Amino acid sequence: MSENAPTRLALDTAEDMFEKLKWDEQQLVESWGVYPTFNFIVTAHHLYFDWIIKGRGAKPEQTERARRLPPNGKLLFQAITEVSNGTKHWKLTRKDVLEHQVVTDVSKPEVSDYDSYFFGEMIYLSYNGYRLSMSAASALIMRYFEWIIYGGDEAALDDLSVAMLGMQADLPAS
Repeated sequence: MSENAPTRLALDTAEDMFEKLKWDEQQLVESWGVYPTFNFIVTAHHLYFDWIIKGRGAKPEQTERARRLPPNGKLLFQAITEVSNGTKHWKLTRKDVLEHQVVTDVSKPEVSDYDSYFFGEMIYLSYNGYRLSMSAASALIMRYFEWIIYGGDEAALDDLSVAMLGMQADLPAS
């Protein structure tokens, strides 16, 4: 039973919230629009930060795995957190957050690479030398959560880190 049952839906574990994120991802894949992007990003942010990092609804081993993410994985979740909070609260204003902000741009829906050419206009996140389509970002986020929540071979984590480095290397020089 939830600690504060009168104000909670029946989402009590990180696994429960991950199932909700899977549903959000399905909605995202169906349209790639602003609303499903927002829902996916907000759920991903809260699952990572509030449920797993803060240990609310997460098992200790899930929190520990999240803390062991490679730097570029943690950076992806920082970007998601900034976009989630920046959108929910209109803009980021906390001085400590602004000093470490990594997101430099969130595009309007556009067609600008393979993903959007074949799947339709989508939003792109730019941060720390990365420019990820929501298709690429959501796929990486889901794979990271799969590893954080269910565990598995450390090689899977290495593969994700290498995939992200490859995305950064493909960017044109600025």
